[in-house]
Amino acid sequence: MIKPLPVLHSQKNNSTFVVKQYNLLICFFTVLFTSGNAFAQNSKVVPENFVTGSFLGPLVNSARSNQLLIDDSQLTTLSGKYITSISFRLPTTVSNPWPATNTTFSDYQIYLSNSVDPADRQLNFAANVVGTQTQVRSGSLVIPAGSLITGGNPNNFTFDIVFDTPYLYTGTNLLIEIRHTGSDGSSASTHAAGTSSPGYGTLFSACWLQSTGTVANANFSYVKINALDALGVKSVELDDSFSVYPNPAKDFVYIKSSRDVVEFNVFNMVGQKIYSQKNTSGTTHFNVSSFSKGNYILQMIDKDGNAKTTKFIKE
Repeated sequence: MIKPLPVLHSQKNNSTFVVKQYNLLICFFTVLFTSGNAFAQNSKVVPENFVTGSFLGPLVNSARSNQLLIDDSQLTTLSGKYITSISFRLPTTVSNPWPATNTTFSDYQIYLSNSVDPADRQLNFAANVVGTQTQVRSGSLVIPAGSLITGGNPNNFTFDIVFDTPYLYTGTNLLIEIRHTGSDGSSASTHAAGTSSPGYGTLFSACWLQSTGTVANANFSYVKINALDALGVKSVELDDSFSVYPNPAKDFVYIKSSRDVVEFNVFNMVGQKIYSQKNTSGTTHFNVSSFSKGNYILQMIDKDGNAKTTKFIKE
């Protein structure tokens, strides 16, 4: 049985304790993301060229729907991988991080699909979709205070909107459709390329649904698209001695190993260990049905003290 870890309290030297924990966390993620045994992640920013501009759609505090159309030539490095999240950044003209306080969108939906060429985009949402749209995210979205930072040229992408379901990208034109109900906080503009920017209408294009029900031309919000290797999502093979499946998982995560696994540890994506299990009975699976939907890191330790890590997704 996987039991929640107790909360640790330090009565004295608390600052020293926090610093040590922080350093351990940095070391953990340094090893995780540089090790050959870790999952491989790729990211792509569209568009590639930097121009000055903004668009209010993705982070406005009123209901909004908009589409981003991306030519397949811009996404060749992501072909055959699973798209797991996207992110936006603030314009360089913004001086303060956003949001000022924790902000919640009551329903933030994202759909991915193939699309027409950006040059053939119409002011008609349905006409821009090729094939079937896949809903990859729904439900509330909480953006903690200060998540999107300033001070860069351009600013960094510092908050990922994580998908509930990974999307297998097969190398076609990509359409990202965002539908949200607005937030309880202030609006934020996103860094965007204007309609006269180089590449607009050929490599990328965008449109948005107005409150009147008509669709209008839109600036293209710079978007960072994050993806994982297909192997890292369906079944993870770790140096021929470990495999983890299914991934995404609904009820149980199973581990196949030629070694004796004596401990499982599960971390959330900010590095906090949320569950731990001593494998004294030789079990090869653990229950994740009570986990919230999202992304987790599984650490497996064998009897010789060797540790292997991989990412899994709870659907």
